[in-house]
Amino acid sequence: MFNKRFTPCLPASLAGRFALAAAGLAFVALVLTSLASWWLMAEQEKQAVENLARRETGFRAAAVGSDLQALAARMTEISSSTILATGLVDSAGRETYLTPFIGGIRQINGIPVQVMFTDFEGREIASSSAAKFTPAQMAWLRESIQAGDAAARIFDDGPNQAELVAFEPMHYARTASPEGAILYKIVLKDVNAGEGLLLRWGPAVAGAESLGSVPVPAPPVFERLGFRVERADSTVPGDHLGLSLPYLHVLAIALGIFAIVVLVGLRLARALTLDLAQLSAFASQREGGRHDPAPVPQSSSTEVATLATAINEMLQRLGEQNAALLAEREKLTLLTDTLQVADRRKDDFLAMLGHELRNPMAPIRTAADLLGRLSISDPRVAKASEIIVRQTSHMTKLIEDLLDVSRVTRGLITLEKAKVELGEVLAAAMEQVRPVTEAAQHGVRVTRIPEPVAVLGDHARLVQVFGNLLINAAKYTPSGGQIDVHIDAGAQEAVVEIRDNGVGISPELMPEIFDLFTQGSRTSDRRLGGLGLGLALVKRLVGLHGGTVLAESGGTGRGSTFTVRLPRVEAREAPPLLAESPTEPAAPAMTPPPRETRIHRVLVVDDNRDAADMLAQLLSDDGHAVTVAYDAFQALERATAQSDAFFDVCILDIGLPGMDGYELAQRLREEPSTASAQLIALSGYGQAADKARSLANGFDAHLVKPADIEAVRGLLGQGRSVRLPWPVVPH
Repeated sequence: MFNKRFTPCLPASLAGRFALAAAGLAFVALVLTSLASWWLMAEQEKQAVENLARRETGFRAAAVGSDLQALAARMTEISSSTILATGLVDSAGRETYLTPFIGGIRQINGIPVQVMFTDFEGREIASSSAAKFTPAQMAWLRESIQAGDAAARIFDDGPNQAELVAFEPMHYARTASPEGAILYKIVLKDVNAGEGLLLRWGPAVAGAESLGSVPVPAPPVFERLGFRVERADSTVPGDHLGLSLPYLHVLAIALGIFAIVVLVGLRLARALTLDLAQLSAFASQREGGRHDPAPVPQSSSTEVATLATAINEMLQRLGEQNAALLAEREKLTLLTDTLQVADRRKDDFLAMLGHELRNPMAPIRTAADLLGRLSISDPRVAKASEIIVRQTSHMTKLIEDLLDVSRVTRGLITLEKAKVELGEVLAAAMEQVRPVTEAAQHGVRVTRIPEPVAVLGDHARLVQVFGNLLINAAKYTPSGGQIDVHIDAGAQEAVVEIRDNGVGISPELMPEIFDLFTQGSRTSDRRLGGLGLGLALVKRLVGLHGGTVLAESGGTGRGSTFTVRLPRVEAREAPPLLAESPTEPAAPAMTPPPRETRIHRVLVVDDNRDAADMLAQLLSDDGHAVTVAYDAFQALERATAQSDAFFDVCILDIGLPGMDGYELAQRLREEPSTASAQLIALSGYGQAADKARSLANGFDAHLVKPADIEAVRGLLGQGRSVRLPWPVVPH
């Protein structure tokens, strides 16, 4: 009610309203100024008293300094006296003139002083009648006199017992060291520092000068003792003055005015800021970013009305921008989803591509092996067979890298970690790449620390990591280049550095060197191809081992260095294989113990006719009796064709149409003719999980396409021998 009645009386502009409020504040300021004046006068009075006390302390410090100066000057004068110089050499006259001279020195500036005349070893020659020097003081003299300089020390034996002891050496031209000394002392309580003041010495307390402590201007011999004059306590006159009666009255009036100003000011502020309060309430309704098209309410004050108009225009523009941002966000969301789907499809495609490429590779590899075994006189045929085998091996390596990258990207790879020695890993990797380095005539040099360097890792995968790095160094180093491998280790990590003097890495390529499908420029002498997968696979495999890999190069033509860092383990810390479980027995080996090699009856099942026929032809040339089936149902038909027929070995493709190889293996185990046969899985998938699944479904071994014919022969050598002759079904 007060605000509504009072608002029409206020000026329309905020400037007028604030002017009115300033008038009220001026009234309050006047009262506060009065209080400040009283306070200032009291402070000035206090400061005047403090200055007076400080000057008094300074005057007394100067007086004490004058006494000390007189004492030191008198002792210097005495030490240079001819009477003392004569007394050093005239022992007979000491009682005649020396003792009365020393005994006559009793006080200086009214301060009692005790004096002793000694020789250069500190032995007493003469002293004043009241002189009493303690053994400690005499021992100090004997220690200090040899230095040849005047010195002083304070011996503090208790309250009011502190004594200032000093000596003045006697120097003469005939010797470099003192020939005697004047030892003197005073009791420091005899030095008058003034009423309410104390003579202090030693290191000053921090802030002591602000409490009325003044240093004493002492002569050089006493300077290091730190004499000063302080008040008997930390207070100064005037510290305990109470508030006078006017102060109490002003304080009471100020408190009353303060209460009135607070009460009236609150109501006045509400009236003055009514329009701003409405604007604040409007803003509060839109907290949290909620868009409301309602405009800001108009105000009775000119300034707030102008501000409300500007805010309304801004809100309108913000609404338009908000709508545009929402539309862009929907586009970005759709684009993100599209990219994620495309990335997932890419990974799936790579996995499928790698697997599917293995199927045509199998018959090509087998046909090349078969071609090489034929008795053909034309050397070009043998050369062609050799080229096909070599290029098939290279293509197989590319497919393996492609599949590995796909598995790592999708998180499907499993490491079988154990303690491995890096030297053995590097040796295995170098053995793999030896044909490449020898063909390029590269020099390979290995240096290492003498102690074994062990890490926790998957041996096969680490061999793959360093093999890829060595292949990379060989590919990008011209013929006759040098590759250096260095093994080092710290307390916590092992370090392998592979350096070459090849073409190097350009600064533009360096940030992307470990990305998929990234390759440097090729030159004509680098004959090995690639997809840019090797370094990407290296980085991901090293990361799975908890390590890091770093590439460095001085630029194009200046070689490159790859540094792999892996967590190090000590021999006593070596854990068991991580693939083993403490509660589950380890999986049995995929292949049975070696047995006698003989001729076998073999069933080959593969829906890829070329692959099946080529493998059957190779095995037939080895003397085995081979039967071929192109699907699972045909295989079961072959197995049950005759009751007395049996097979020694069944080589089964896993990805068969209608019935996969796993189910076929279980069915063959139920047939009499194949119940005891050796079952060999042939698949495009070769992960540990794939091999374990084959074992769980009754297989004795697992081969990855394209299978090496020597690996097949090795497995056949472990099968049982032929028992009875029986007709072979043509293939």
